[in-house]
Amino acid sequence: MRLVSLELAGFRGFANEQTFDLNADAVVVVGANGNGKTSLFDAILWAISGCVPRLGAKDSVIVSAFSETGKARVVLRLKARNQRPLTVTRVFDGQETRVSVETVDGIFHGPAAEGRLIELIRPEAATATSPANALATALTQCVYLQQDLLRQFIDSVTEQERFNAVSELVGAGRITDLQLDLAKEKAHWTRATNTRNDESLMLRSRLELVESRLAEMKSRSAQTDGGIDESAWQSWWRRLREIGIGTSPVRMDSREAASVIDSVIKQLEVARRSAERRLQNLDALGRDLAGIASMPVPDLRSMSETVSVLTKRVEDAREGVSHEQARVTEVRRLQAELKEKSAQFRALATIALKQLEARCPVCDQEYDVLSTRRRLERIATASETSTAPPLPDALPDLLSTLAARERELSGAELALRTAKQASREYTTTELDIERRFIELGLKWMPISDRNSSVRDAIELTRSQVAGFADAQKAGELFALQLSRTGVQLAIQELQREREVTLVRLHEEEDEIKRRTATGDDAQKVIEALRTVALGVVADRVKEIEPLFRELYSRIDVHPAFRIVRFLASVVGGRGRLSIIVNDPVSGIDRDSPATVLSSSQMNALAVCAFLSLNLGLSQPPLEAAILDDPLQSLDDINLLGLVDLLRRTKDQRQLCVSTHDVRFGNLLERKLRPRSSEQRTIVIELDGWSRTGPVVTTREIKSDPVPIRLVGSETNAA
Repeated sequence: MRLVSLELAGFRGFANEQTFDLNADAVVVVGANGNGKTSLFDAILWAISGCVPRLGAKDSVIVSAFSETGKARVVLRLKARNQRPLTVTRVFDGQETRVSVETVDGIFHGPAAEGRLIELIRPEAATATSPANALATALTQCVYLQQDLLRQFIDSVTEQERFNAVSELVGAGRITDLQLDLAKEKAHWTRATNTRNDESLMLRSRLELVESRLAEMKSRSAQTDGGIDESAWQSWWRRLREIGIGTSPVRMDSREAASVIDSVIKQLEVARRSAERRLQNLDALGRDLAGIASMPVPDLRSMSETVSVLTKRVEDAREGVSHEQARVTEVRRLQAELKEKSAQFRALATIALKQLEARCPVCDQEYDVLSTRRRLERIATASETSTAPPLPDALPDLLSTLAARERELSGAELALRTAKQASREYTTTELDIERRFIELGLKWMPISDRNSSVRDAIELTRSQVAGFADAQKAGELFALQLSRTGVQLAIQELQREREVTLVRLHEEEDEIKRRTATGDDAQKVIEALRTVALGVVADRVKEIEPLFRELYSRIDVHPAFRIVRFLASVVGGRGRLSIIVNDPVSGIDRDSPATVLSSSQMNALAVCAFLSLNLGLSQPPLEAAILDDPLQSLDDINLLGLVDLLRRTKDQRQLCVSTHDVRFGNLLERKLRPRSSEQRTIVIELDGWSRTGPVVTTREIKSDPVPIRLVGSETNAA
């Protein structure tokens, strides 16, 4: 099946209606990035499969933002050799997708159209879980090499996904699907078997419980074979009255005996538990009495008087220190004044010595100059401390005494606070003990008599607990003896339940064995299907591998790793398909090409894998190879090899190649030109994109009978 024509309206980059003639051996689409090359090829994929997987599951992404109708419409015409064209029309109106297929047999719509399309293009996909996805996978793996998913097959997808994709291409997809579906069902089957196994374990636990209860009932039945003694019965009722249980006695052969016994046993249980709680409270009270007896009672009055005396002493010491500090301050003030006067006298004497003459310069009288000079010299040379009185040494002693008394006071205050806290605790404990005396019904009495009162209450309560326990034990024995008939009925019921449970358990175990055997058989089938799928894929990739190697060598991807091959295997119960690159000189293999190849070399390897799958399949979904702008992913060296591959591919497949580079477009135009009048090459140019879409120019390349000539440089020519 080959491409004939394509009509677009409102699809991605094409808002207005455009028609493309694709009925040629080679179609070269040239246009700058963003002008609609990928949209054109996506329309082919969407028309056939109803989806563009890399854009996601929502069809709304395919509608042009500038579509006048808000719809996306694609009409694709296909034609098989010597047959009438097949027309596929697919429309998405924003809510739902409608599809119709026109064939020589008529026009089909909806699911019937989808089924007819798959039947004509890829019959193997009809039995897949999702036929549309299976068809889309086949198209994107060997027909349409998408620009942004160029390396996905060899780099991004897992080895398992690669195996499944190749399985779909080589016709083993349904085997793989069946194996995977059977594996899922087997997992469900195993979970259900495990659930039933858990249920059988529960039945076995129930059986063990029933058997345990049955053994207990038989033991109790054996213990009650002696019957009830009349005197013991009457004695028990008298004992009940003595210990305060006021239930009226009944005859042991009366119908009410069993229910009355049960009621009395419950009363005894309540009374015993109440007495045990009282005994626990009395024991705790006795311990607290012993504790409070050992607690010291401090003399707060004497300690408070001591604190008062020490406080008075500290205040007296502080007052003495204050008086002494005031006196020292006054002495220091007098010393300062004397020092200032002495300094003034020395200054006056020094000035007067300089002014001495025969007569007094002040009063102009005669005086004894010599004696006056001597006196002034003594004053001028007198020391500063000669007139200062000495400071007393009493202040340090007073401060030391004050510090000692303050420490003594702090210790006394701490002791007083501690004593007060102990006194409060003593009082609190005393009040608590008094409250508990009252709650326990004991009479509050002096300290000396409390311990004996509590001990007497403890002994009495212990006696009551023992009496209640003995009466309860005897009552339970009477109840057991009275319930002999009931025990026999219970034994019979447990025996019936045991028999029913045994039957159900045997049935469940037999069913589990059958299910386990079925699961083992299913696993054998899964293993066989896995082996068959692996064998089919391995055989087909071996057939494709020589072509893969040839294409790889023609592009000359790597100078050392010059050999490439496929490796099919099973790991963890799932098929794996690896791509191996080999250096024949050193013998080094790499199952992860990305570790030794550059990005451009990886892209070249991806193109080789794509073309080998396309050309290696005897019945591909379309007899076409669509490459979306491979130039963007290859360097110049690999690109020349690619052009040579495309030229050879054109003879076997309808070739559709897009490029953003005008020079590369011209090269493709030259290399892919018709070599006879029966061949046809079309160039589609997309230019000047606007909101309505690009400007489309289509021209046909005429055949050129002159073979391609290589023109060398003048140097080489010389």
